[in-house]
Amino acid sequence: MSSGKKKSKKKRKTINKSKDWLMDYYKTGREFDEENRRRQQEEGVPKNRGLSNLNSFEWGCIIVIILGLIGCFIRYVLPHLG
Repeated sequence: MSSGKKKSKKKRKTINKSKDWLMDYYKTGREFDEENRRRQQEEGVPKNRGLSNLNSFEWGCIIVIILGLIGCFIRYVLPHLG
């Protein structure tokens, strides 16, 4: 019979270095972008609107979305045309 005490299992510390690296890269990029925008506002540089004001992370997201749409078009539309 059991003595009523539960054995505590040691929790393994999960190491996800790629997640840590990506989050650090993301946070550093955001801090750099915020600092640049703050500096531009202090200098009185007019704020541009549109695609020319996007940071590198946002450009990367747009590129990934466009490549995904092209891939979907090639995968699903082109075979039905021929």
